[in-house]
Amino acid sequence: MDVTLKGAITDTDGSIKSLSIDWGDNDLNNFTTLDYAKIAQTHTYKTPGNYVISLTATDNLDEISTAKYVIKVDYKETSLMNIKQSMFKTSPGEYLILTINLHTYQELRQNEKFVIITDLIGKMDIDFVAIQECAQNKASVITTGIIRTDNMALIIANQLKQKYNADYNFVWNWAHYGWDVWEEGIAVLSKHTVQSTDQRYISSNLSNTNIASRKAIYASYSVNGEVFNIFSAHTHWRTSETDQEQNRQINSIKQMVTEKQLNNAASLSIVCGDFNGNPTDYTPWNEGYNTMTQSGEYIDTFLAANPDANTRPALSKYFTVSGSFPGRIDYIFMKSNSKFKVINSQIVLSPEIAGIVSDHYGVLTKIQLIPPTRNVLHSR
Repeated sequence: MDVTLKGAITDTDGSIKSLSIDWGDNDLNNFTTLDYAKIAQTHTYKTPGNYVISLTATDNLDEISTAKYVIKVDYKETSLMNIKQSMFKTSPGEYLILTINLHTYQELRQNEKFVIITDLIGKMDIDFVAIQECAQNKASVITTGIIRTDNMALIIANQLKQKYNADYNFVWNWAHYGWDVWEEGIAVLSKHTVQSTDQRYISSNLSNTNIASRKAIYASYSVNGEVFNIFSAHTHWRTSETDQEQNRQINSIKQMVTEKQLNNAASLSIVCGDFNGNPTDYTPWNEGYNTMTQSGEYIDTFLAANPDANTRPALSKYFTVSGSFPGRIDYIFMKSNSKFKVINSQIVLSPEIAGIVSDHYGVLTKIQLIPPTRNVLHSR
């Protein structure tokens, strides 16, 4: 939250030699070389609240003048004006699914980014949120089970309740330590009631001290008479031309989905996550994506709504991750035997749309239940 103080200080019988600004949050700036006739100083506040800004100016005769300003600081309201209108729910049977990698507390201004994702979920009434790199500090206090007070999914759920009076639950588990101190995990958060949940390793490596250790998590929901199975996963990247670990992890996810669907006859199976694989890469680097989609068993919901998303050379407007290796690596896959159709899909947590919350740009998909076919009998 940035506040810019602008103005001018003049002295009719001398010259200004120094200025101090107390921003009211234990941060003090002292200046001796400013252009006092044209002051413009910006300060960043870490938390919302009421603050008293105190200015003290001293002239060459050591005469002192003071001024105080009371300000109220709050997070900027998240704008949804750049989200496609067709992404908003307008009728029964429509559902929204979001996937986002939250970058394990490596972001600057993390609290502001929690507000952005909370506003997106709360304002759009998103049904299911799959989160990767959903972390908590290993030294933080346990609240319930394995959940600690700074668990990222817990914070989002609490903010949704506080700001939107919306009751969201979540399931979470972790696979390995990130940066040695973070229990880095995966989660599914939803406004619907969890019926069952499970998590398992999908990687060959099972050590929580190795980032190659990976898990998938699942939650089942009963919504308006339909069973929804939602999965969140974070697969490892391909390390060489001959490395098959990523393919094995994806096949493990698919096996888990099939198993759960056989158990509860789900109407919808959705697999979300950061798959660390780009469809516009060349063989074998795109094998992970092809392993998921080539058989036709799964629909890439974003591609269904944006048919040129896999065009080569890759189109930057479809990148879901920034940094040294940008590309489209975050997906919402729907099992093709689901009773739903894709209405639209958009990258939403980007600078141009709702704002940045991570080094990944979250993907939002809207689906709709396909009405059952009715047989009409004609009499003569």
